[in-house]
Amino acid sequence: MNLRSTIVWSAAALAFLLSCQSGPPERPGKVGIVEWEWSDSGRQRWDGTGEWPLRANVWYPVEDSATERELSMGPFGLPFFRQGYAAPGAPLRAAATKRPLVLLSHGTGGSGRDLSWLAEWLAARGYLAAAVTHYGNSIADDDLAVQGFFLFWERARDLTLLLERLLADPIFGPSIDPDRIGAAGFSLGGNTVALLAGGRLDVESYYAFCESDQARATSCEPPPESPFEIADLLELLERDDPLTLASMKRADQSHLDPRVHAAFAIAPAAIDAMSAAGAKAIGVPIRIVVGDHDELAPADANARILALHAPQAELRVLKDVGHYTFLSRCGWPGRLVLGDLCKERSGVSRAAIHAAVAADAYAFFQRTLP
Repeated sequence: MNLRSTIVWSAAALAFLLSCQSGPPERPGKVGIVEWEWSDSGRQRWDGTGEWPLRANVWYPVEDSATERELSMGPFGLPFFRQGYAAPGAPLRAAATKRPLVLLSHGTGGSGRDLSWLAEWLAARGYLAAAVTHYGNSIADDDLAVQGFFLFWERARDLTLLLERLLADPIFGPSIDPDRIGAAGFSLGGNTVALLAGGRLDVESYYAFCESDQARATSCEPPPESPFEIADLLELLERDDPLTLASMKRADQSHLDPRVHAAFAIAPAAIDAMSAAGAKAIGVPIRIVVGDHDELAPADANARILALHAPQAELRVLKDVGHYTFLSRCGWPGRLVLGDLCKERSGVSRAAIHAAVAADAYAFFQRTLP
């Protein structure tokens, strides 16, 4: 081994050792987590081979005696993404009153644990938080589908089914206050929670816009993490794929869940697919947070448009923050190989932004889910 290789190996080993020395953050209470798997009998898998699969994580308050451990994405000892600290399977802490609940929706290609930084903040302060890993749209499942990336309105039903599962659950159901239910989502998940709050799509007008001279690449082209192109969707439509056609007919329908009383949209994407009238149909408070250096879902074409038309909208723009800042914190392997997913502008701390936005979301839900 030459000197250069020795230095590189030593630096990597030191980074790994340092990464193992961190512990749970200081917070008001400890957090538990469980994972569920079930299916939607009302929809089929995109290949028609069975029922629509659903997978979710639920975060909740636990006793101080619970043992939390670090959760991450990546091979053992090689954390590409650090996904917080929680106590798997620990009992729900008893409470004198029922708890508020926030449903969570990840961005394109992500997973239910991407917003663990927000879920843990809420759960440590007495909330329940629950996130779906959207079928066909998550690299965590290795079960990607063209429709999962382009027929994004199906995500809203995922959250509605998660809510129904939570309310019916013998452990969590009795602890949920049905009048204090909110939803939060990142990127395409921000679009999802806007639909859940009453927003309406106009897909025909959206496709016409994308074929016009005014089309924007950030609105009409799939994001870098998508393994599919629009041509893949067009091929399915040309073949009259029945499941794809059936979903297209559902696109412009209402995806409202009247049990959701407030929405928090983080760097919302694909807002061009929502008409002005559709945004005006959002009937609950919605707070929108976006970075001023977001190049994938630029504020002017997404967050600001949504804030302009949604009747009870609030907008916060964060200085020097990009789109991927809202993903989980990266471990050293992620910083080495994941490129833009782990890069920040000089002086920006992903952990600090997470804390600030989580505190903002908590304050918002405290106001709107009294």
